[in-house]
Amino acid sequence: MASAAGARGRLRQAYLLFGTRVALQATRLAWAPLLVYISKELKLGYQEQGQVLSSFSFGYLFTQVLGGMAADRYGGKPVQTLGLVASALGMLLIPVVVDYGYWMLCSVYFVMGVCQGPGHPGYNAMAAIWFRASERGWVSSVCEAGPVCGTLLSVLIAPQLAKYYGWRTAFTVFGMLCTLWSIVWQHYAYSNPSEMPFEESSPEVDEEGGNLLSKAVGSLAKVQKSLAGKKFHMKDPTSTTHERVVHARPVSPEAGSPPEQTKTVARGPTTFPFTFFTFVPVWGVIGQHMIFNTTRYFFADWTPMYYKDVFGLEPDNSGHLLTTPFVAGAIVQMLMSGVEEPLIKSGYSPVQVRKLMGGCGFSITAVSLMMMGLTTNAYSFCFWLSILEASLACHACGYKANYMDLTTRYQGIFMGTGNTIASICTFGMPLFVAEALRKYKDWNGVLMALSMLNFVGIMVNQRFTVVKELHVAEI
Repeated sequence: MASAAGARGRLRQAYLLFGTRVALQATRLAWAPLLVYISKELKLGYQEQGQVLSSFSFGYLFTQVLGGMAADRYGGKPVQTLGLVASALGMLLIPVVVDYGYWMLCSVYFVMGVCQGPGHPGYNAMAAIWFRASERGWVSSVCEAGPVCGTLLSVLIAPQLAKYYGWRTAFTVFGMLCTLWSIVWQHYAYSNPSEMPFEESSPEVDEEGGNLLSKAVGSLAKVQKSLAGKKFHMKDPTSTTHERVVHARPVSPEAGSPPEQTKTVARGPTTFPFTFFTFVPVWGVIGQHMIFNTTRYFFADWTPMYYKDVFGLEPDNSGHLLTTPFVAGAIVQMLMSGVEEPLIKSGYSPVQVRKLMGGCGFSITAVSLMMMGLTTNAYSFCFWLSILEASLACHACGYKANYMDLTTRYQGIFMGTGNTIASICTFGMPLFVAEALRKYKDWNGVLMALSMLNFVGIMVNQRFTVVKELHVAEI
């Protein structure tokens, strides 16, 4: 077990990542309820609304892989900072530029998507470096609660601000809050433990609890004497993706200072690991991610419009119905942080945990979607949507943690590629829904299609999930 200081350092980084995901998601999804008010003012139809909602995901597509490579090479903090700053500026700009037409809305939302794109692979790259394998289910659950809480804030606060102070004020408030969090993040976050001040960090310890650094210092003179004059490669103790070249020389007994070292640091892969993506479980994870995104962002984008069209409820009058599902999701998401360890202690293997949680997530979601298509009452719809949001939380210990199981070295690129492909679904869903509504006025058909898709997710999860660090040389 790590020392108290090390545990505190990791805990702080986990909650900083949580807060950043709250901020990014809140600025992204505040647009959904506020678009109802903007549409009234600008007289936007379904087609224009779909184009606005798709513009973020379209921008998001372009920077996932490059952002992942940047996170692997330079660290996750800078790419997260980019998303926070751009999101804050975008929210503050909308009240100023909206008078130029809805294409300006699309443009600003597109740029926000471009800059938020590296955020998800950046978070995964940081988590894979900071946290041990036994902590990945926990940190995934904590951090995945961020988007749920961000969604909750957007549907709870944005409509009320729009109702009482105007939608322009709502954009300004979200922009200012994101600016404040950007300052906190920049001051306290670190891409990896080696960047922390010495007094805030601590070395890892072995299974018996002995301090590895103390043991290493005790034998340092012997090791350096045997390696005198040689060039050798060693892994950076803070990350499997940082390699250093060290020129060692012996330590004389009279020396009062540590030996000089010449270090050449190469951070992360410099080329895209195409061979890694020939492994089938990699595509199993990406496939589950696609199905999750399609479901999650359908409701994040279209629920306010659904209540208005089907039940005649404006966002400011349906606030309790909009927020209840996300409260349920946030509660279950936090509970998920304590699920993995007891399951493993009770005899489940890590792969069994991934399959159990992923299977529960997809199956409960599929059934909930079918029931939602059969309801004619707003409160019944809200109940089943709450069950659905709670079930989505299971994926924190399913495919989301499985991203970190399969690779550490290529974590940013893996998540960037996976999220890019999954974002194609996020981009296409608003356009598909807008076209279906324009032609058929049929919400139930969309719900049933999503239900069938989640049944496919069960099969993908059960067939292709593995828990193993994959190395390109093995493939």
